[in-house]
Amino acid sequence: MEIILNCDLEYELKKDFKKFKSMMLDLDEKNIDIFEDEDKAWNLYILSIVWDNDAMVKCIKKLLYNGISKKLINDYFKNFIKMKYKIQNGIWSWNEIDEYDIDFNDVKKTSIGMAFF
Repeated sequence: MEIILNCDLEYELKKDFKKFKSMMLDLDEKNIDIFEDEDKAWNLYILSIVWDNDAMVKCIKKLLYNGISKKLINDYFKNFIKMKYKIQNGIWSWNEIDEYDIDFNDVKKTSIGMAFF
């Protein structure tokens, strides 16, 4: 999942991302392969924030305190909240199943969405 970040939002989130990476590697060295790929590590970091409601509230308050607009925060996290919903409910499109290499045992329902550009 590729999302373009606003520089201010990225700057504020990157501070804690470094701490998150370090903590995860301290917990288990087997995680090194995940954290070598910066995109996978970033997605794991953001999903871990979204997954825990208390962490999400703290993160949003911190971003608002540091001058990031509410609209920008909502637009960014909306995609990850959708991903959380898909993971929890096992609802995937065939394209996502193929792109993310999702095991068929994790698919409870398929969705079809068409978009014409």
